Amino acid sequence: SEHFSPEGWLIRDATQKPVLVIWQGVVQSVWNGAAVEDTMTAPLNALSDHYSIKFLDANKSMINAPASTDYKLGLVITDTSAVGYVQDSPTDWAFHLKGKKTGTTTIELQVQHAGHVDVKTPKFHVTVVADTSVHGAPVGLQILFEEDETLIAKATAAAVTGSFTGQKDSTSDHIAIEFFDANNHYFQPEAPLYSWNYTLSDPSVAAILPQSGEPWVFRIKGLKSGQTTLTLRLLLGNTVEFVPLPISIVIQ
Repeated sequence: SEHFSPEGWLIRDATQKPVLVIWQGVVQSVWNGAAVEDTMTAPLNALSDHYSIKFLDANKSMINAPASTDYKLGLVITDTSAVGYVQDSPTDWAFHLKGKKTGTTTIELQVQHAGHVDVKTPKFHVTVVADTSVHGAPVGLQILFEEDETLIAKATAAAVTGSFTGQKDSTSDHIAIEFFDANNHYFQPEAPLYSWNYTLSDPSVAAILPQSGEPWVFRIKGLKSGQTTLTLRLLLGNTVEFVPLPISIVIQ
């Protein structure tokens, strides 16, 4: 397929505002009469905004990435212990940055084409900063009834408080999952980038019924009298991000 050779790169946030512009191999400080940053930031222990990539032709007009699956986005991070990245889909021309430790490193973006690099950016700086406006890595979760927010149970990797009690042949009201970080910020992560799965120690006692259209909500159906435990896992893509201790379920 054809070699792709744009004149520039345009990285935009979720509001489509330019956050970094590269024109003919130079990171710009002004674009279309407005100042733009020459450095990107990544929040510590959290995901950045959704950054999408467009390209610029010789007339400085915005153009899309090649549609062919022969092309894909590459990110080369100089210090991967400082910054990582996540894509909602490996075919997206978009990404999130994730800060791992405070400091600065550099990133090079590439258009990878059938085993080689068609075009790449110069290395630009990324600074990791602590941002109290975003949630950090989860240290625990709670489950609560969605309608009235009555707490059912709370679990971390070290302790569990509360349990669920239900009836045989009965299905609970909607139960919501919420996570919290070390600063007690409660949140539900971005779906479908994040998801969850579960394990029941005895699936003959109860069933978990995820709710369509509500990614962080489920119901519990009692199958027979007895006791089981529910282990919930937070996933980022296919990677397990957090697992608390199991929550007890009693069916009467």
